[in-house]
Formats: sequence, structure tokens, C-alpha cells
Amino acid sequence: MGFLYGGRTRTLVHDVERILQWTRGPSYALANPASAGRSLGSLHTVRDKAQLGLVGQESILNVSREALAVSRFVVAQIQARAVSPGTNLIGIRITMKADNSPSCDTATPVLCDGGGYTAYFIEAIDRMGADSFTPDSGVMISKTKLEAVPVDHRFQPAEYDIQLLDFHIPNNGTASYITMGDYRQLLDALFHAGTRSGSQYEYVDAANSLHFYIMDVERDGAGVLSYTTAVRSTNSSTDTSTLAVALSDGKIVADGGSVPTGKGVTCSFRLKNTGESSKDGSAYLDEDVYRLNATVEGGGWKIELPNALATAGLGREVVVKIAVAVAADADADAADDGTVTLSATSELDSTVSATGSCVVHE
Repeated sequence: MGFLYGGRTRTLVHDVERILQWTRGPSYALANPASAGRSLGSLHTVRDKAQLGLVGQESILNVSREALAVSRFVVAQIQARAVSPGTNLIGIRITMKADNSPSCDTATPVLCDGGGYTAYFIEAIDRMGADSFTPDSGVMISKTKLEAVPVDHRFQPAEYDIQLLDFHIPNNGTASYITMGDYRQLLDALFHAGTRSGSQYEYVDAANSLHFYIMDVERDGAGVLSYTTAVRSTNSSTDTSTLAVALSDGKIVADGGSVPTGKGVTCSFRLKNTGESSKDGSAYLDEDVYRLNATVEGGGWKIELPNALATAGLGREVVVKIAVAVAADADADAADDGTVTLSATSELDSTVSATGSCVVHE
């Protein structure tokens, strides 16, 4: 059944839906299960999927914060939650015996979570399937309470006001923006890999001694999105004497005849984890995470490091690439050669480091 409203034919169900949203607030738009005529609600979080039995425990990597203090790192690739996991992981759960976060009062920041949570979840979100309506694709880091009623707290890459317009005041047209407590502040709450994503690639919970990393992103031939993520205990008492890393000098990789004065070239380095294992041999525990830093010597040259992080398992090599080009504003006195220096430093022990260089000719 429909009727004419404002020159358009609208269904009664649609108008009931709009009235309910106006009276109950914006959060009603994400009611789950869907009601009032809608056919698809918001997608379950990985925590809720597990609670409802929609995914098996084999699809979630489980580790406790206390065990992480011994194993130091856990590194795993997780697949977008909207896709059936198959044999892949769709999340990481880090349980905690106690949440050490401080309680909240009127003097604490508005995004204080108040503590009392029992676990962290890391999951990948892509704009597909039931997640098609989400504003972004990336990695969500959240705290949760592992009990019957879901209670979650999402963490944002940066705690700032996104300045989203809510409405204009009818009398004078003054713009009114959503408050910091509005859930729509989470429109940019996903983390991303890389240095130029517009977001952040790491998060530190100092109170609970946890450091989260978004290492890399991949989309396979079928279009399925996955992220490589890592979590480190900042309170590890494990001996780090088994750590070691090697870094080769860089080689120039030119695609399609690229030259430094055109689109630029790439310096490709090989980073190898040369350490020894002191763990139980788990595939998720034998990796180290390295922080990368790059510089260039030679007037008129510029570089771009696409990713400030790298990870490699014991005895394995990974490729690290740096884009190199002559700056657009370089003058005639610019150096003919540019020397790019790359350093890789273990996140577990800053004394474990390696350096390589690459010379580029104009």
C-alpha cells in the first residue's frame, strides 16, 4: 500500500520506519535484527558470531594477555568478517584476567572506556555483503565483555572530533554537529596498513601492556580482503638474546622503463629474520616485527616508504620497497646520484637492527 507524499509515492512501511528513526535516534538505523520492513540488519561482530555459533572457534585465534607476555608476539592474517572463513581466520581474541584501564569520571577524557572488559577482538571489515553499508574498510580493534549480553568499546586511530553535521537549527539555520559521545564519531574508527592511508597502523594500550600493529593488506583474486595483524606484549620478560635480523643492500626495480626523473623507480631490499626460536614452534609465534626507517642523501632527491612496518618468520625473507624519484622542484644543482639508506629495528629489542643502502642514478 502506498500514498502520495510530497509529490512522491511512499509505502506506509517506509514512513513508519522513518518515524521510528526520528523518535528513537540515529542508532535505530542499525537495529539488529532488522525490523519495520527492512530485510538486512548490521553484520555481527566476530565476538557475536562466535557467541551465536555462527563461526567455529577454529576461525578465531585465541591467546591470553598473560601468555603473550611470554611468547612476546602473535602475528596472523585475518580475513574480512563478511566472508565465510573456511580454513582461514576472521579474528584474534586476546583475553585478560583483569582490565587495568582506569575508571572514568567527569575529569577523564570523553572516550574513556572505564575498564571492566575481559577481552580484545581484532577483525577485518570490508564493504561487501552485510557490511556493504559500512563507511570504510579496515581493521577494527575493540574491547568486549565475554558474557551473554554484548558490551563492546571500539578504539579510534585518533581521538578527535570528525565535525559531522547533524542538523541545522530551524529558527536561524545554525549548524549543529554531532557530539564526541555520538556513535557516528566511529565513521573513521578503522585502522589501516601503510604510511599514507589517512588513518593509523598501530595502537597502544599502555594500561594493559598491549601494542597492536596493522602490518599489511591484501586482496586476493576473488576480491576477498585480508589484513596481516600483530600484537605485542610491552611487559614481556622473555629473553631476547635469540633475536637477529639481516638486511641486504637495495636493488633498483624499474617497471616499464621508469626513470627517477619520470614516475620514479623502486629500491628493493631483502629483510631476513636470522634469529633462533625459543618458543613452542607455533606458526603464529615465530615472527618478529620490525620498524623501518628510510633516508636519502643527495640534493633534489625524494623517497616514500609505503609501509613503516615489516614482519618475518624465523629463517624467512620478506621484500621491503622504497619509492625513489627526483623532486619536481629540484634545480640544476641537484645531485646526480641519490643514496637511500634503510634501517630495520626489532620492536622487541631496539639493539637488534640492520641497515642496507641503495644508489640511484638520475
